[in-house]
Amino acid sequence: MRTRVRACLATVGGLLVAALLLASAPARAENWTVASEDYFPPYNFTERGKRTGMDTEIVDAMLKDIGVYPVHRPMAWPEVVRAHDENEVDVAFQFFTSPRRLERGHLIGPYRVGATVLMVRSNSEITYARIDDLQGLRIGVVDGFEYTPEFDKSALFEKVRSSSNVVSFRRLLIGRVDAIAGDLQVLRYLADSEGRTGSVKILPKPLAMVPRYISVPKLRADKAERLQAAYEKLKRDGTIDAIVRRWER
Repeated sequence: MRTRVRACLATVGGLLVAALLLASAPARAENWTVASEDYFPPYNFTERGKRTGMDTEIVDAMLKDIGVYPVHRPMAWPEVVRAHDENEVDVAFQFFTSPRRLERGHLIGPYRVGATVLMVRSNSEITYARIDDLQGLRIGVVDGFEYTPEFDKSALFEKVRSSSNVVSFRRLLIGRVDAIAGDLQVLRYLADSEGRTGSVKILPKPLAMVPRYISVPKLRADKAERLQAAYEKLKRDGTIDAIVRRWER
């Protein structure tokens, strides 16, 4: 009889321990795949094996707010667009609004506004006030990037395509292009990181001021709703603007 009692108590004790362990174990994290351009500082890049940058921090903060762990997938920009449009990732950034983007994704934002500018060599006499001023020039652009509708459609100048802003910047330095188009902060970061801030200058008038968005593929509407709610909360409480200010210093 005592043996049976001891056996029963041991069984009950084991069940209690198991129940306590299950109760204390953390729930399995929900993971979302996040696509962004591999090297696009200061917005998204890898440092010491960790994805960082202004936009990366904003996306991470939004995902943290809804209890999601980001699995970052850095890739070339055309691959970011393809992976998003073919529903292979949960989130991609950074886009601006266009009929094509609205058709293929749920745009969340704008979470910041960026200036699209022209950079030239410091001794250049090129000026820009309107698109006609660019006639006959060779202007470096990144393959797959969209700049402004007027700029993208214009045949007044030659667009010299490259795989990245770094390639375009180096072409500018050696005179293979007359100017390059790009985001103000990105081009400033490149010039500084290459130690060539004195070799280039940014023309005063921007091509455009461009609101930037995070996008969720059309087939993932439930995730878009959750991310939109997080965006509205963090925009309202100042979290997003604080991240932008810190990186722009």
